[in-house]
Amino acid sequence: MHYIKIIILSIVFSLLIFVSTYLSMQVFADQPAASCLGCSYLKDTFFFSLFSLLVIPFVLLLLTKAKITHTLFSLIVSVIFILIAFVINFNLFIDRVSSWSSYNTKDEVVATAYQSYPFLLTGSIIVFIIFYTVYKTKKRP
Repeated sequence: MHYIKIIILSIVFSLLIFVSTYLSMQVFADQPAASCLGCSYLKDTFFFSLFSLLVIPFVLLLLTKAKITHTLFSLIVSVIFILIAFVINFNLFIDRVSSWSSYNTKDEVVATAYQSYPFLLTGSIIVFIIFYTVYKTKKRP
């Protein structure tokens, strides 16, 4: 995989993280953030999603160097998608909902999972399909 392809796939991955996070936590968009009362939901979601743009290029570079099947490659990237998106959703939930009430950590995790699982599942399937088709077309030596 060339570096340009890694950059393009990283941007696609980050956009999917942004869309998934934005849609899954949109219910809480009107609630003020505890960390910044004047911050918009769109801005918070965007800056949280930039984290994935810093992480995923290195992951893709490591995975392309490894001798693994295209199915395993796509599965690993999909799991990473779920983990990153869930952490972002969890942080948004804490900032916009649980910091204003009395949630414990278990309730925060359950509420975040319940709110975001359809979008995380759909996003991870899309990520799997994209990376499976791109990695499958790569010629192996």
